[in-house]
Amino acid sequence: MDERRVVAEVHRLTLRELRLWVDEGWVRPAKKADGPVFDEIDLARIRLLCDLKKEMGLSSDAMPVVLGLIDRLNETRRHLRHLMNALEAQPAEVRQDIMATFRSLKHIEGTLEDDQ
Repeated sequence: MDERRVVAEVHRLTLRELRLWVDEGWVRPAKKADGPVFDEIDLARIRLLCDLKKEMGLSSDAMPVVLGLIDRLNETRRHLRHLMNALEAQPAEVRQDIMATFRSLKHIEGTLEDDQ
């Protein structure tokens, strides 16, 4: 989808803001000969930016930090999904052993947190 369609889709957004956010690197659309092309992931990020800027009043200076943290969180979630898929591919006995170890470690960690 092109810039104008994105602006029509996200009513809180102006073309100027969209271009600024792309220039800042907050949104990274694909580049085509006739301009940037935005996909559904870009659209979700643009909506998030609108929430952060317009609803929550986040400053432009803070935006790279917040976006960096969100990106790292999303990357961690992606890695966890891959790990879960790898675990699901294991025999039931292996999965049960892993879960028992996990519960044990979680219990130990919870005990350490209680001591602080």
